[in-house]
Amino acid sequence: SGQALPALRSHQFELGIKSQTRTTRWQVSVFDITRPQSTDFGDCVAANSCKRQIDGEARHRGLELSAGMTRAAWSWDVGAAWLDAKRQSAEVTPGVNGQRALNVPKYTLRGLVQYRFADVPGLRSSLRLNHEGSRRVTEDGHLNLPSWTTLDFATHYDTRIQGTRTQWTVAIDNLADRHYWRES
Repeated sequence: SGQALPALRSHQFELGIKSQTRTTRWQVSVFDITRPQSTDFGDCVAANSCKRQIDGEARHRGLELSAGMTRAAWSWDVGAAWLDAKRQSAEVTPGVNGQRALNVPKYTLRGLVQYRFADVPGLRSSLRLNHEGSRRVTEDGHLNLPSWTTLDFATHYDTRIQGTRTQWTVAIDNLADRHYWRES
């Protein structure tokens, strides 16, 4: 409690390519991110007996793909990401080296379909599908959050009020009312 961690720096490399025309769009990128990780050290059962310190790093490598298309009043977008996130260089807790980083799913999938109403300029409705793979909660892997899928609905109205761009949104997240843990 009350212990400040030092300012730290992560390193990121990303390479991608994308294309967009009037009706289609796509992109592909690969990335490699290394960021410092902290861990608790000591007897963490007794009050104020833990010390939090930097212990190695997490290396996130991955691939992102996305594509979209617009036809008249309709537009569709899909995206997927694959993530290989591993702990490395830990000295206080060397058992975590090579283990999956906490709270990072192996993959994510997204889909969105949207319709713009021609009779009411600025009015559009969308349906979004989200899926994320399982993720670790504890370093030893004994507790994991399961994968989840949600379906979200939204209606947006874009207008100007006294010259200021304004967007009104009515949305229902998790339309199917599924129970899930978004993150740990």
